[in-house]
Amino acid sequence: MNLVRRNPIQFAVAALLALGLAISAFVTSDTGKRAAFTGCGYGYAGYGYGYGYGYGGCNPASGTFAEGTVFTLQPGMQLTLHGSAGRGHIDGDVLLDNDPNQVVGTFTTDDNGNFTVTITVPNTTFGKHTLNAYAPKDPVLVASGILTVVPDLAGNGYRMIAGDGGSFNFGNNTFMGSVPLQLHGALPNKPIVGGDNTPSNQGYWMVASDGGMFTFGDAHFFGSLPDAQHLNGKLPNKPIVGMVRTPTGNGYWMVASDGGIFTFGDAAFLGSLPDAQHLNGRLPNKPIVGIAATPTGNGYWMVASDGGLFTFGDAAFLGSLPDAQHLNGRLPNQPILAIASSPTGGGYLMAAADGGLFYFGDVLPPANGPISVPGQLNGRLPNKPIVGMHMTPNGTGFRLAASDGGIFDFGSAQFLGSVPGQLNGRLPNQPVVALSRL
Repeated sequence: MNLVRRNPIQFAVAALLALGLAISAFVTSDTGKRAAFTGCGYGYAGYGYGYGYGYGGCNPASGTFAEGTVFTLQPGMQLTLHGSAGRGHIDGDVLLDNDPNQVVGTFTTDDNGNFTVTITVPNTTFGKHTLNAYAPKDPVLVASGILTVVPDLAGNGYRMIAGDGGSFNFGNNTFMGSVPLQLHGALPNKPIVGGDNTPSNQGYWMVASDGGMFTFGDAHFFGSLPDAQHLNGKLPNKPIVGMVRTPTGNGYWMVASDGGIFTFGDAAFLGSLPDAQHLNGRLPNKPIVGIAATPTGNGYWMVASDGGLFTFGDAAFLGSLPDAQHLNGRLPNQPILAIASSPTGGGYLMAAADGGLFYFGDVLPPANGPISVPGQLNGRLPNKPIVGMHMTPNGTGFRLAASDGGIFDFGSAQFLGSVPGQLNGRLPNQPVVALSRL
């Protein structure tokens, strides 16, 4: 493949906001040296492993970071990349998804072999894409990263899912069906326990405790536990308690209360709690209650009701509730019921049934305002237990949902309505069990 200098693909640039971040990854150049690939995004910008937020422009970070840095942006936003090709005065291209027909930027190295290129995020499919910078010799890959394209970085929408498969939608989330409608008024064989949105936010999945899967909008069906490729009509050893989609939206994981993992589509099996590398057939001390995936799609976390944390693939262990920095062996006042990961993959947040929040890694408490539901309620507990949580795609806010459909918002997350408000004070027919991310 011969790569030549091309004009960048031009797209309309969205109005840019003040927030910026710097991120970096390291790859090998054609000289065999380590070549830095950093990015400075303007607007709600990219997120790199281990970085804090830089306000009012680019705030370069220090340290060494792994290849595969994740940039999370909306179409039309700009991202400035800095790299080294190892040789001076050569031309190169930045390709989306390694496709020579999708050149999103071109560059020329300086005397020292360094380059800077600003790309505009194309109006492409939502989800995970690769960004690779090539110098035209052979060609040689000189820098790489992962671009996650999302529809709404501010997270101006959410969806609550009830145990009967009812769907309650707020903000930018629209109603695309429910399980009772799909089943012509009948209820699912087993209760719905979780769900997730597609990357485009134009569809969603719901999963039942027996592993049954229900799809809506542009969510594709990639299989269910009762199907012939999995349990062939049998029930899992322990009930399914949650699901999470892959970054592409072309697959999903289901997790059972014993830590068993079931994979569908492009979701990779990266281990389960019963395997030899973890509990070797034993059950966790407390049941697993939630799962979150890394932004690369190459890892996942499981959380147990006591706040125990189990990592797989490239998911980093950043602490658990029983550790010395948190509860030092004690149990939380009320069980953990939800987990959400940061857009960088460098942190996660646990929520307890009483709305207590526990922060790990680069997930930090809001700088202003309450940092838990009891704090928001002046010491009182929510009327009903917290059952779901999600972070906004830009990582600056999060929401919690209670089983009565109440919503509690923190940081930049906005309140866009609750189920009792939507139902004029009535409760849903069955309790809310999950809160889908945007």
